[in-house]
Amino acid sequence: MIQKIKNSRNNDLTREAYNDIRKMIFSNELKPGQKIPYRKMAEGSNMSLTPVVQALKHMEFMGLVRNEHNKGFFVEKVTPQEIDEAYKLRSIIEPMMLVQTISNLDEQGEKKIRTALDEYLDACKRGSLKLKLVKDIQFHMSMAELSGQNLSILILRYLFDFLYLRFSQELIFSRPSEDSATDHSAIFDAIRSRDIETATLVLKKHINDIHINALDGIQERLSEVEEIIF
Repeated sequence: MIQKIKNSRNNDLTREAYNDIRKMIFSNELKPGQKIPYRKMAEGSNMSLTPVVQALKHMEFMGLVRNEHNKGFFVEKVTPQEIDEAYKLRSIIEPMMLVQTISNLDEQGEKKIRTALDEYLDACKRGSLKLKLVKDIQFHMSMAELSGQNLSILILRYLFDFLYLRFSQELIFSRPSEDSATDHSAIFDAIRSRDIETATLVLKKHINDIHINALDGIQERLSEVEEIIF
């Protein structure tokens, strides 16, 4: 019994450490290529190194950080090819899940998506990029979670972590799409009408637009780096 309590406590600390590191990467406190000061983080959180290292090893498995022998952990950099692949996966998984979401939808589920949409639209009005990103993820995840497809939900959650942690938020929205709010509203209207065809078509277009936007952004940044070097 004592061992079970100890394991549960360790898991909670690892989860806490993972979320702390995740927030630091998301907020750009830790940037691609930067070394992660995990010892200081452990001290600052009043926890041992073990849960912090376990969290970093989990992130390493996910491809979010890398471990260099005798050097430590670093935030992993991203490539255009990886971004391209991630968005292609989203374009397959999310529409598939949306079909099941609409089939499962009840009044409570509709209210959940409506709330997520309202919070996203409010974030757009506030003009905070970080808040907009958080609410964008919550809107898409609110639809996905209602599908009941647990494995796909886990995969989608990983893809969001990959895209928004490994790929700098400035790059993703270096060419901000003003159509995102309109797309989200159109998706919700189609869901509310139980119009599967329209909902999936708008969702696919929405993901494709962001996909193009992201690739354009990273190519621009890479071009800027080349100009500086040469």
